[in-house]
Order: sequence, then structure tokens, then C-alpha cells
Amino acid sequence: MSFWSELGFGSNPYIVKPLPSSADGRELLVGRDSDLKSLLRKIEEGDTHVVLEGPNGVGKTSLVAVAAWVASERFRGRQTNQLYLPLAEPLQIKEDSSEFISDCYFAIARAFLDHEETLKRADRKVPKSRDVKTWLESPIIKGRGISISTPFGGGGVSGSSAANGSSGFSNAGFRTMIRGWLRDAFPEGTGGLVGVIDNLELLETSDAARRLLEEIRDPVLQLSGMRWVLCGARGIARSVAATPRLNGVLSDPIEISPVAHQFIPRLIEARLEHYSIRSTRKAPVSASSFERVYEVSHRNLRDSLRHAQSFASDRDSEFFLEREESEIAEEFIKWLEDLAIKHEASVKMQPRTWKLLEDLAGFGGTCSPSDFGQFGFNDRAHMRKNVVELERYSLVTSSKDDDDQRRRSIETTSKGWLVYYARAKGLSSPVLPGA
Repeated sequence: MSFWSELGFGSNPYIVKPLPSSADGRELLVGRDSDLKSLLRKIEEGDTHVVLEGPNGVGKTSLVAVAAWVASERFRGRQTNQLYLPLAEPLQIKEDSSEFISDCYFAIARAFLDHEETLKRADRKVPKSRDVKTWLESPIIKGRGISISTPFGGGGVSGSSAANGSSGFSNAGFRTMIRGWLRDAFPEGTGGLVGVIDNLELLETSDAARRLLEEIRDPVLQLSGMRWVLCGARGIARSVAATPRLNGVLSDPIEISPVAHQFIPRLIEARLEHYSIRSTRKAPVSASSFERVYEVSHRNLRDSLRHAQSFASDRDSEFFLEREESEIAEEFIKWLEDLAIKHEASVKMQPRTWKLLEDLAGFGGTCSPSDFGQFGFNDRAHMRKNVVELERYSLVTSSKDDDDQRRRSIETTSKGWLVYYARAKGLSSPVLPGA
């Protein structure tokens, strides 16, 4: 018997990966009704691709997955004539635009296989699955070092984005074919495939993100029959959406805030109930305990779930089965404090840098380079030196943006919040430096 089944669960209720685009995903998306409504309106009624802006780990990808499922259910319920269907996985942004464009087209081709029966039932014109597989499984030749992950046949392959040297399997021919499939399946105003372009902040600067999006504007963002949702943190999505070449292509960003604290007990209870296989389940982290870690993690849902999962995996099932809920809760708080102390002990910084971490926490955990005066620095250079030291210990992340010094590009990490928690609570040091 597995660890989770011994505790009364079919599988891990604290799973970190994004929610699926399904009825299960909709059931587990708690506290997001307003955001879901806004996103659906943008997808179904807008004529530009949607931009979501919000902190890392807030649940943007899950929101999009569930929105795509709700939109498809509205079509099945005859509430609309627009059919929207999700791509299987989010597309992670890459600096190499050629590689990223190839990833997009392969993901679209795969979606035609995934949704073949749904499209047929909707009386949409779709390519024969044999033809789609022929393209996806075609031989790959090595070229300019571009990497493609194909979902069939040989799996991940390093090489050129061209299938082979013949005109029948040329890269251009493949893209032309995909554009035709989209036009045939989704005539104007009848819906489309919904794809996520995720983690724009990985490009580090708005210049890099802007350049990449401008390079993919025509081959990807102008595809008929596609609805893209671009997700980013630290203000980068808002910055690139306002550029002239992307004007009329990307929507004004929707701000996605962390799930409100009052919804957290219901959110965790929904997970515990969904994954339970018997009424006598024993949860390693209860709803009330999860509220505590959610607060410590500064309302980062992904980090909170990860901590809950780690606590559970650090102990065997007997530990939880033999203890009362109150005992488990006390042990969890002790585990969380010990983790925070461990992280804090690994950091050796000057008092001025420690004070910046403290002040940044009081500032909400994010700031822009132009806020240097509010942190007691005479100029950006002096603040930057201390930010670099915080980055060295992975307490913050930041991206340099020469065009917009006001963008909130400095953000406290999960480790940073734990270290701040240890010091603010006096777990290892009685007083914060500079406090």
C-alpha cells in the first residue's frame, strides 16, 4: 500500500503542478471566480491575445487551463457557437525565437490529435490523424542546433526545426499546413485553440521579452484560430504589452493577485476531499496549518503546496496515523521553523543588506530600482550593490531593465520569505539588524 493510500488519499493532495483543463480542475480552482469570469470574457469576446500579470506561484497557468475547459463546456451546452480547446501543455518562453516558434507549431499539431473526436462531433473540418502523425513523426535532421520535443515517436530530439531536406517535409511546408488546419477547423468567430506562453520573466529584461514577442508576432501571434494567453511576473508582461509593434495584438494585462486568505481553508479542504478515498483520512497538513504556511510564504500557493508536500515526505505514514491532528499541526510548525532557521543560518551578510531584506518584506516583497530613496539609499547604484548580495544567497530575484526603472523587477524568493520569517520571529536571532 502506498504512503498516500495508507493516509486515506488516492494520490498527493498537495500536488504542485498546474490544475488540469477538466472538471477536476474546475472543482479545485477555489477563490478565483472573478478572475475566471474576466479571463473568459477576454478569450471569448476580445480580438487580442490575453496577457496575465501576477506574482510567481500565484496560479496563472491553472486559471487559464480551467478557463479553456469552461469555454469548451459552454460550447457543449449550446450557450455559444465558439469552440475553444486547450493545448496540452504551457509553452515555456525561450530566447531562441526559431526554436520557440517550432515548439508552438508542434504543440498545435499535437492538439489536433488530442481533440480530434471533439472537433468531429462539433462538425469541424479536421485533418486525418494519419497525416498529423506523419508530420510529427517525420525524420529530424541536425542543423542550426534548434531543439524540438515531439510528442510521438522518438520523443525529444536535438537538431534542426526542419523535418528533413525534402520539400514535402520542409519547415515552411509544415507551418503552411498548420495554418490551413487552423483556418479550416476554426473559421472566423467560431473559436480556436487556447495556448499558454508562460514565464515571460525568464527573459530577465523587457528588452529581451519585447524582442522575442516581436519576432514571433507574425508566425505565432497572428495565427488565425489561435488564442494565446501570455503570463508573466515582475511587471514584464505589462511592459511588453504596451510596445507599438504589439499594439492591437496583446490586450491590456489582467492583474492576478494571490488567492485571498479567506478562501485558503476551502481551497485545501477541496483538495483533501477530492483526493480522499475514505472518510477516515489523515491529512499531513490540515487546512488551518496550511493557512499558516501560506502566510509565511507570502501567499505564494505553489511554495505553500511544496512545503506541505515536503513535510509529508519527510515522515512515514505511521507518524501521521499514530498522532492526533493537533500534534501533527505542532510538528508541522516546528518543521517549518527549523527549515527557516536552516536557511537563515546559511546566510552571512552585512547589517545594511539584512535591513534591505527586512524593509523589502515590509514593502510587500517587491519593488523597482527607482524606489531606492524609500529604502534609505542615495542612488540606485548603492541599492543595487545590496540587491546583488541578496541575489547571491537566492533571497531575491531581479532583472535589469534599462528602459523602465519603475518596473517592480525585484522580488523576494521563497527562501527569502523563510529567512525573513526566521529573523522576524526571533527563531535564531532575537532582533532584526536595523530594526
